[in-house]
Amino acid sequence: MRIRIIFTFIAYALPCATLQAQYLGLNLRGDVGLKAGSQPGPGFYFVLPLYYRNDYGGLRGPQGEELLKNLNLDINMFTVPAISVTTPLKIADATYGFQLVPAILNQRLDVAAINRQRSTGYGFTDFFVQPINLGWRTARADYLGAYGFFAPTGGDHGLDMWVHELTAGTTLYMDSEKKWHVSTVASFDMNQRKRSTDIKVGNILTLEGGVGRSFLKGAANAGLAYVAQWKLTHDRGTGIPPALPITNGRAFGLGPKVSMPVFARGKTVVLIGFRYIWEFGAKTNFEGQTLVASITLARLLPTRR
Repeated sequence: MRIRIIFTFIAYALPCATLQAQYLGLNLRGDVGLKAGSQPGPGFYFVLPLYYRNDYGGLRGPQGEELLKNLNLDINMFTVPAISVTTPLKIADATYGFQLVPAILNQRLDVAAINRQRSTGYGFTDFFVQPINLGWRTARADYLGAYGFFAPTGGDHGLDMWVHELTAGTTLYMDSEKKWHVSTVASFDMNQRKRSTDIKVGNILTLEGGVGRSFLKGAANAGLAYVAQWKLTHDRGTGIPPALPITNGRAFGLGPKVSMPVFARGKTVVLIGFRYIWEFGAKTNFEGQTLVASITLARLLPTRR
C-alpha cells in the first residue's frame, strides 16, 4: 500500500512539524494482549501466520494536535512463521523458553513526520530473536522475564539498527480457579546507532496487557487489551533538531481480544486469536487502528509433576 496524501496539503502544515518529528522503533504496538505476563506451557508453538495490520489514520504533533488526517497509511505484516518453544528445562526455578520471529511486511516507517515512507512492496523485515524467556508460576500469579534483540536484516523494510529488548511482566489471577485475570508486560527497547548514519533513536518503553476471563478449562480467553508506548530518551545524531520534551513521542490503545482452540487431538492443538485496538492520545506520532489475527499450531509437551 502507498501513503495516499494530497501533497498540496503539506504546504499548509506547520513548518515545525517536520523539525519536531521523532524516529520510530521496532516494537509494534498491540502485538501482545491478554495474559501477557504468562509463559505458554511446555511445548512447540508455530504461529502460521500471525497477521498484523496497522491503519494509521492521522499524524499528531508534539502537543497532540492533529497535523494530518485521513492518511490511509496501511502497514501489513505476516510472520512466516513465528516459532515459540517452552522447554521442560528449569533455570532458577523458572521454565526456560525461546522465540524466533521472521516476518514479511509491505512497508516500514522510520519517522513520524509528514510525507515519510520507507518502502513499498512486500519483503522480509528485521529479524526478532528472543534467546532467553523465563517463566514462573504460582497459585495466584505468573511472572515473565526475557531478553531479545532485533537484527537489522530487513534492508528497506527494516530500520537499519540493532535493538536490545528487556521484557518483564506478570499475570495476576483474581480467583482461585484462575478464570479472571489482569496482566501487563513491559518491554524496554535500547536502540543502537543506525548502521548507515550516526543517528541513534531514543529508547522506547512499551506496556501491553489486559483484563479478561478464561473459558474451556483455561484454553480460551476473552477480554479487553491495552497498549501504552513512550519515547524515554532523545533521538541523537547529525541533523537531529534540538531535543523535544521527554513527554513527546507517545501513543495509547484499547480494544477487545479473544482466543480459543478450534482443534485438539492428543497433544496437538490449533488455536485462533483476534485483537482490535483503537489508538488515542498520541504525541509526535502516528495514530490509528490495529488488527491482529493469528492461527497457532501447538504441540504440547508432558508437564512435570
